[in-house]
Amino acid sequence: MKSDDVAIAGDFVLCVPKGWDTYISREFDEIHRGLVGLGWSMYVVEEMDEKQLIDILNQARSILLWECYEMLERHWHSLCALSKEVTRVVFCDDVHYFTAHRQAQRQRAFDWADLILATYPHKLAQWFPGVNKKIKWTPHAAASYFTPIFSPASDKILLSGSRTWPYPFRQFCAAKLSTDICEVLDHPGYPGYPGDRANQMKADPSALALVGGPRYAASLRRHPAMLVCGSIFEYLVAKVFEGMAAGCLIVADRASLGPQLQALGFCEDEHYIGTDIFRVIEDAASIQRLFVGGDRRWAAITERAECKVRERHTTAQRARDIHALCLAEVKK
Repeated sequence: MKSDDVAIAGDFVLCVPKGWDTYISREFDEIHRGLVGLGWSMYVVEEMDEKQLIDILNQARSILLWECYEMLERHWHSLCALSKEVTRVVFCDDVHYFTAHRQAQRQRAFDWADLILATYPHKLAQWFPGVNKKIKWTPHAAASYFTPIFSPASDKILLSGSRTWPYPFRQFCAAKLSTDICEVLDHPGYPGYPGDRANQMKADPSALALVGGPRYAASLRRHPAMLVCGSIFEYLVAKVFEGMAAGCLIVADRASLGPQLQALGFCEDEHYIGTDIFRVIEDAASIQRLFVGGDRRWAAITERAECKVRERHTTAQRARDIHALCLAEVKK
């Protein structure tokens, strides 16, 4: 990146809720630190006087509010009164809502923003009509500790993550795949979703200590393949990029992930294996045999996928992408 593309201190301000550095995935925390490295000033909302923060925002050229829905709600009038010269950017991850209050929080943020950075833009545009022109796609990415240091301790295909009602594919796999083929890693819950205090799911600190951050990457490296789906919301989740970066073959639910993967240039049978709820039992057994038999196709797919993620879908690259998008909005 050219030197004149680096932000001047105080001009570009990033506001984040407290907690991303303790989340199961350190993806967003690494992106935040990458933005700081590009010249952004980062402020953790809960760790400073908010009136002082508003004063800082008034001096900025560009403001990026990362899932700061409660902050926008508390200081709506002050944030709307910012100079028209200040570029307003909102980062949105999970976009679904189950209450009118949560829907209103997100709508407020989208109305305020000049630019919306979204991990799931197709759903955001569908559920919040009228904001489509503001949206730029910033997909999930693999954190730095997901590296392809493959150390197989098992020939089983890994199934991890929540198995609550939005994940029928995961529920089916856990119920129907033989324990000789599939290993299930229980989800430990969330340590208070940093972007939304209304989230009441309880965390299991002892489980998080076992599987959070780099330990999760180590789990992926111990398995030859990983079952992944996008839930009923068709979200292109971080697990896809994390598994690929770790050298773990992604076995993706075609219905919920296929279109988004294709849009990013990931091809079935070249970078991942596609499956569905009707064929996953047969496909999982076939993939296990492929690995155990030393078939070169398994290694070729994982190598191509890892290379593609390393080139375009790391947290370092995503920080540069986000910085460039914000910079372009300021230059308009």
